[in-house]
Amino acid sequence: MREAEDMLSLRDILDIFTAHWKWFVASVILCLVLGRLYLAKQPRIYKRSAVMLVKDDGTSGSRSRSGTDALMQLNGVVMGSSVKNEVYIIQSHQIMKEVVRQLHLDVTYGFKQRLRYINLYDVKPFTAQFDSAECERPFRFTAKVAGDKVHVYDVVTADGEQAYDKFIPMDKKVKTPFGNITFVADDRYVKQFEGKEIYISRRTIEAAAVAYGGPLNASEIDKESTLVGITYTDHNIRRAEDILNAVLEAYKRNIIIDKNLIAKSTAEFIDERIQIIAKDLSRVEGELATYKQANRLTSLKEDANAFLQQSAAARQRSIQLESQVGVVQFLLEDLRNNAQGFRLIPTLGGLTDAGIQSQIMKYNDAMLERNRLVESAGEASVKVQQLEAALNQMRAAIISSTSAYLSSLNVQLGRAKQEEAGLSSNLAAVPQKEKDIIDISRQQNIKETLYTYLLNKREETALQLAITEANIRVIETPFGSNAPISPRSKVIMLVALLIGLILPFAYFYIRNLLNMTVRGRKDIEEFTSIPIVGEVPHRKEGADDSEIIVGDQKTDPINEAFRVTRFNLGFINKDAKVLMFTSTLAGEGKTFVSRNFAVTLALSGKKVILVDADIRKRTQSRLSGNRHSHGLTSYLQGGVTDIDQLIVHDAANSSVDLLPAGATPPNPSELLLSERLEQLIEELKKRYDYVVIDSVPAQAVADAGIVNRVTDLTIYVVREGKVDRRFLPELERMYKDKKFSHLCILLNDAHINKKQYGYGYGNYSYGYGYGNEKKKKK
Repeated sequence: MREAEDMLSLRDILDIFTAHWKWFVASVILCLVLGRLYLAKQPRIYKRSAVMLVKDDGTSGSRSRSGTDALMQLNGVVMGSSVKNEVYIIQSHQIMKEVVRQLHLDVTYGFKQRLRYINLYDVKPFTAQFDSAECERPFRFTAKVAGDKVHVYDVVTADGEQAYDKFIPMDKKVKTPFGNITFVADDRYVKQFEGKEIYISRRTIEAAAVAYGGPLNASEIDKESTLVGITYTDHNIRRAEDILNAVLEAYKRNIIIDKNLIAKSTAEFIDERIQIIAKDLSRVEGELATYKQANRLTSLKEDANAFLQQSAAARQRSIQLESQVGVVQFLLEDLRNNAQGFRLIPTLGGLTDAGIQSQIMKYNDAMLERNRLVESAGEASVKVQQLEAALNQMRAAIISSTSAYLSSLNVQLGRAKQEEAGLSSNLAAVPQKEKDIIDISRQQNIKETLYTYLLNKREETALQLAITEANIRVIETPFGSNAPISPRSKVIMLVALLIGLILPFAYFYIRNLLNMTVRGRKDIEEFTSIPIVGEVPHRKEGADDSEIIVGDQKTDPINEAFRVTRFNLGFINKDAKVLMFTSTLAGEGKTFVSRNFAVTLALSGKKVILVDADIRKRTQSRLSGNRHSHGLTSYLQGGVTDIDQLIVHDAANSSVDLLPAGATPPNPSELLLSERLEQLIEELKKRYDYVVIDSVPAQAVADAGIVNRVTDLTIYVVREGKVDRRFLPELERMYKDKKFSHLCILLNDAHINKKQYGYGYGNYSYGYGYGNEKKKKK
């Protein structure tokens, strides 16, 4: 006996496939057909890609890091990657809303071609134009081209279905439940879509931006470069390309707008200062003219020329320093007045301190980045709050640097004035009026210098506003294969094939696992060590147990199985003459097997008698047509002593006699315990070569165990699919306890030609039907 094995071997898998190959073929064909239908129904998805380069020009979008950025990071302020910010902006909701408005993607068109829904974009019979630029409430309807008109019906709005069914002329505005609409015909495709139902829907810009923004993806191609890859997937190739192009254009426009914000802010600041300086200059010039008129002065005295030449250089230094002090004061005043707002700082070239200029440029870059993120993510975003904290620190640093620089200029200016004052003391002889003129002229020169500087800066700013170039360059325009990326036909068909194989395999495997009955010879060999004397193949459904199947000239599998069983008896007990057939339960074919086996023994030239020891049901007697009340019970009770009076000759076959059961007694078990049973069997052994006893099921009543005392060999009939295999260990125990004489098993109703998981019968059924090939061909 071997231990039960639940391992699934390769041979077991092949057995399942070969035994049920028709089911597998049907399942595979069905799954492949379903897979093909699924492919036919699924819309095709195409992919388009583009690549752009973010230029490193020190403005928005640059990945460069300055000393200020490094200082901010040391202070715990996270500045982030500029390219990552641009990647986020490209995928932002605001960008996609601009694209939806530009391409009118809030209106969608489509029609059904067989099982598949086809999206229409560039190839469509007409374009639906609406009076309203944006849709407030979504709606949909069905349209069909009918000559020069469009049949509109199945209208569904936010209020539900509308009873609207009308023919609308092409290129004519008509009022409908969803507003005024005009169908602008495209003569190239009108005839192509004649009579086809076209499904049209319109949704809000917000909803369309969300829907079309999903397939858009942007990412850094390389961490060490500023290349950004942009991909888009859509059901229509042309629409995917147009969306990518529109996204790039919208992104460029936003960058240009951001750049112009700095120039615009600087221009406003310069205009304000020019007006103030112009008024001051006019006032100083007026004072000079009034003073000269009042004092009738035309020129300086000749004797003061030497002193004036010396003081001119000192005065020039003072003028330059005062000009710088004025510019710095204006800038510092602007910084302090706008400390609480998010306004750009003007970039003035008059500042000679390069450090302050660099800080202002970085501040403006960060301010632009913060404003873009506010539009995309809102002021409550963590990224925005981090940038605002960084901006506040940067502004404080700029104010501190500017204040320090102003103090330095004031010190220099004080020294220059001291030098000028020393020279002025040499002019003590010069009339006071000339000294006053010098003071007024000096103020005039300062104002003129500031005025000229601001005029030059205004021209530079105007030139900046005229520049419309973004700091990006498109490296690859939208490109891609015309083959769809989804659905993947080969993968789906392969999955369908696998499902077609797995489903029937799982069904038969699970069914086999749930089958607790004896499934074949392997079960018996795994759970018992009882010898198997033979296997009787499965008969046709509804076959009669009374039928004698075996015959002298028959070579079918059942006949060969009985012959093999007869041959195997010699290996188990060659001297056995009394054979008892029993089983576990009724209906296992014990009677059929015993009748036909008795005939098989007789066909070998032996004298055989079949004893019906089932005195409760008398099945063998009834099948033989014996209706007499005399039989085995008559002899056991002592009513009949002559055996010849009870034997029915040639009952099952011309060579097989029958000893019927007789009348059913009230005490069958006690009657079988009679010593007359031994006497009867001994007498029969003298007259016959084999005594075949058909007994009752062993687990039903005790009769089989009682009769077994007179037998030489017990053949235990087990019907495949009938007996619970959990009973086999109990049968093994009875075998080891020798409750039955020379117990062996005969497997009945075996599916020899049907291989199941772990239960192939090819090794045990070789030769069944051997020589019948010609008959089968006929």
